[in-house]
Amino acid sequence: MIHTYRNKVLVILVGLLFLFALIAFYSYIQLKRNVALMDIGLSAYEENMIIIGLSLLSMLKVVYEIWKVEHPEAYERKLLDRIRRKKRS
Repeated sequence: MIHTYRNKVLVILVGLLFLFALIAFYSYIQLKRNVALMDIGLSAYEENMIIIGLSLLSMLKVVYEIWKVEHPEAYERKLLDRIRRKKRS
């Protein structure tokens, strides 16, 4: 059961990673053309740079989530250490 759940989560996370990469790549193309991806009132450069930056941050977050799924023991150890520190203080 857990193995099936883990596989589904990994497929979804890799799909998100691919989606954010596509968004960043498309925004980069639009940046080179000097065209805004969405017209929200900023210049095309600012808008595309914000989209690229947020996409890269989202990709880093997805990689971290993949790491947590692949290495649950390290994540659980980190949580237990935090709980122990709170009990001591």
